Parts: sequence; structure tokens; C-alpha cells
Amino acid sequence: MFLTTDERQQISRLFAFLLEGEKLAFDCASKQASLFSDMASRKFLLNQARQEKFHYRVFQSGVGILTPRGISNIPGLKQVRQYRCLLEESLDRGDRQESLLGMQIMLEGLGDVAVNHISAGFEYRNVGAMCRRVRHLILGQEDAHHSFGLARFDALLENQPIPDRLQQRSQDYLELLESLVYSLSDLFHYFDENSADYLNEFQAGLPDWISVQHT
Repeated sequence: MFLTTDERQQISRLFAFLLEGEKLAFDCASKQASLFSDMASRKFLLNQARQEKFHYRVFQSGVGILTPRGISNIPGLKQVRQYRCLLEESLDRGDRQESLLGMQIMLEGLGDVAVNHISAGFEYRNVGAMCRRVRHLILGQEDAHHSFGLARFDALLENQPIPDRLQQRSQDYLELLESLVYSLSDLFHYFDENSADYLNEFQAGLPDWISVQHT
């Protein structure tokens, strides 16, 4: 399908934003691997880091192909930087639970929703049929990362109540992710999608103990 110059720019803006998320995921998973002593978790996280690097290169290639002269006005960068700061604080403290909460449970949960919508949009517009296999691969990997985070987080708690500090911190992550999604509103509008739909779908997949304030 032929893409107009404006369509190329808008898709590249979306891909450029996703690049930042993949870079954050790569950095986080690489550091998380050193926090876990069991071989299964370390192996998974190192493999995740390799997969995040692959995702980064896919989106980077997309930007280069669609807009070889570059783009400007990439949305969401402020929120991604703030989110990175929170995650890096947890990693510096060696806090395995919070790093899983912030990355695999929450950020990967939102990423899973986003990539599903992007893939569905490509199918609807009959764009990128040749990269369908890559899109499905990324979808499966994003889902696996999210599932790992949920399972490993529960295992670390050993059926104990959720600590107050994690309940409070979950709200900081949630607030930033909500702000992040709304910062992409113009892109969602361009592609005939709604920010609220993304948030509702993301929030529906969160653990029950994470309090979501519906407005």
C-alpha cells in the first residue's frame, strides 16, 4: 500500500517513541539479570535483553526506511525519561520486586497493548504484509516478558501481602504511564484510535492490588 509523506512521518514518530521504550527495556533487563541468583531468571532476563535490542533495531530500521531525512517532535520523551529515573532508582537499590513491577508488569503490559494495536492497524490498512512474521514474533516476546514479571513477582512475595511501599510506588508508575499515553493523543487521533481505549485495556491487565482510579 502506498504511504503519503505525512503517513510516513506519523508512523516514524510512533516508531521513534517505541525506540525509547525498547532502549529502556534493554537497559533494565540487562541490569536485572545481575540481581537474580537463580539461573532460570538470569537466563530469561539476558534473553529478554537480546530481544529488546532486536525490537529496537526493527523500529530503528522502520524509521530509517520511512523517513531517511529524519523526524522531529517525538512524543512522550519527557515521560519516558521520568519513568527511567524511577526504574533506575529501584535497580540501584537492588530492588528486584520493584524493578519487575515497573518494567515487566507495568511497562511491558502497556507495550503489549500498544504492539497489539499497532499490528492490528497494519493488518487493517494492508501495510507491511512482508513484516507480519516479525510483528508476530515481537508480540509473542512482549507477552512472555509480561507473564514472566507477573509470575516472578508473585514468587518473590511467597504469598505474603503486598508491601505498602510497592503499592505506593505502583501509583507513581501508573501516573507516569497515564501521562505518557495521553502525550500520544495526537498520534492516536491520526490513526483513528483513542487514548482511553489503550489505558482501559492496559489497566484491565494489571494485578488486582494495583489501585486504578477511574474517572
